[in-house]
Amino acid sequence: MKELVDMLVQNVKVDERQARGGAALLLKVARDRLGPQEFTSMLGGVSGLDELIRQAPQAGGLGKLFGGLAGSLGGSHGAALAQIVSGFGSLGLTPDHARQMAPVMMDYLRGKVGADTVDQLEKTLRAGFS
Repeated sequence: MKELVDMLVQNVKVDERQARGGAALLLKVARDRLGPQEFTSMLGGVSGLDELIRQAPQAGGLGKLFGGLAGSLGGSHGAALAQIVSGFGSLGLTPDHARQMAPVMMDYLRGKVGADTVDQLEKTLRAGFS
């Protein structure tokens, strides 16, 4: 995962802690959206992914409350967005950083599991947020 973190530091202009935490959070949200079994079938071959996801910042305080409220209003979509906003905020990042990180992460994953798998992952995730 060092390669991914380095790519994020270089391309998104964040520090290593922010890159690692942001990537972990986005991957955790993807796993939560897809379910662990589908996520593992798609990305299980990527070394270090589970370890990185365990480093995702946890929502706490108002972020947790907002996530619960957003989940009740917008289902899992609202809860996932609240989780990203809260987690990125705890890292000193904005939702715009998430938008910048996502394509870098997808490029990295394409090199690990292939374009077809990552295209399917992107399609599934986009459908969940539209």
